[in-house]
Amino acid sequence: MSMSRRQALFGVGALGLAAAVRPLRAAGDDFIRLNIPGPHLMPFFPLELIPALGLDHEVGVRLAIRYLPSGVLAAEDMLAGNADFAGTGFPILPNFIARKKDVVAIATLSSGAPPYGIVVRKALAASLRSLKDLRGRTVGVPMGSASTKTYLQLLAEHWVGTYGVKPHELRWAPITQNYEGVHGALASEIVDAVFCEEPATSSLVREGLGVQIASLTDPKNSEKMPGRNHIRAVLAASPKMLEARPEAARKMVQMLRRALKWMQQAPREEIPKRLGLPDLAQRADIVHALGRLPTFYSIDGTFSKADIEDTRVFMKTIGLAMPAGGDIASLIDERWVR
Repeated sequence: MSMSRRQALFGVGALGLAAAVRPLRAAGDDFIRLNIPGPHLMPFFPLELIPALGLDHEVGVRLAIRYLPSGVLAAEDMLAGNADFAGTGFPILPNFIARKKDVVAIATLSSGAPPYGIVVRKALAASLRSLKDLRGRTVGVPMGSASTKTYLQLLAEHWVGTYGVKPHELRWAPITQNYEGVHGALASEIVDAVFCEEPATSSLVREGLGVQIASLTDPKNSEKMPGRNHIRAVLAASPKMLEARPEAARKMVQMLRRALKWMQQAPREEIPKRLGLPDLAQRADIVHALGRLPTFYSIDGTFSKADIEDTRVFMKTIGLAMPAGGDIASLIDERWVR
C-alpha cells in the first residue's frame, strides 16, 4: 500500500473527529452547515453536488459541508450543535430517540435495495466463497459510537444472519466509510473482508485487492431481506433547529431537489466529474454503478407510503423498534417536501 493510501486511511478518521470539535462560525440564514459521511459516498452524492453545482448560491446561502467517518457520527455531531443538518441512514434514527436525542428526517436521498457487497481479500478468495465461510473471520464495517450502531453495521449483521451466521461469530473491525478506509483495510490485511457500498466494491475488484462474494443488488441475495426497498439515506435535523430556522430548512430542501433534478437530467459521466474526482478509473466505476442503479435516488425527496411501509418491515426484521411502541412516521417531518 502506498504511503498516501496509508496516510489517508489513518488520517481521515482523525480529521473527521477533529472537525467534530473544531469551533465553527455561528450559523445564520445565509450560512448552512451540513455533516455527511464521506467523501464521495454514493447515497450522499446529491448533497455533495449542491455546492459543486453552485446551487447554494442560487438560493442565496453558502453551504459548508464537513465529512465524518460515518452517518452516526455525522448525526451525533449535528445534534451536538456543530451543524444544522446531517446526511445519515434512516433506520438508525430510533437509536437516537431512545437516548432522548430528538431527530427527524426532512427529505429522502435514496431508497430501494442498497448497493452493498462483501469483498474478501484476493488471497482468501479460494476459501471464502460465501457468507457462510465468513464465520470466525474479521470483517471491516463502518461502526458508530459506543451507544449507536451504524446503518451499515446493522445491515451487515442482518445479512449474514440470513445465511445462518450469527453476528458474534464474526470479528467486526471498525473502518471509515469512505474508499480510503475500505481500500486500506484490505491492502494492509487487517481484515479478511469488507462490507461496503458501490462504487467502492467495483473499485476494490478492479484494483485487484479483492473478490466480491455477495451483493445485495443480486436478487438472489436481496430477496432474503424483508423490507429491502426501505428508505436508505435521508437529510436529518433536530426539531429545535427546524423550529428556530424554518427558512434554512426550506432552502436546504430546495437545494436538494435541484440537485436531484440535475442528476436525473445530466449524463451519468457528469456526476463524478462535477464531484471533482481526479481518478478516471474511479469515475468509470461510479458511472457503471449509476447505470446499474437507475432508480437509486429519490426523484424529489418525498417519502412514499410504499417506502415507509417497507422501512417498517425492514426495521422490525433487524430488531430496531421505536421507543414506547412509537411509529416511524414520527421520525419524519414532511413539511418541506410536500
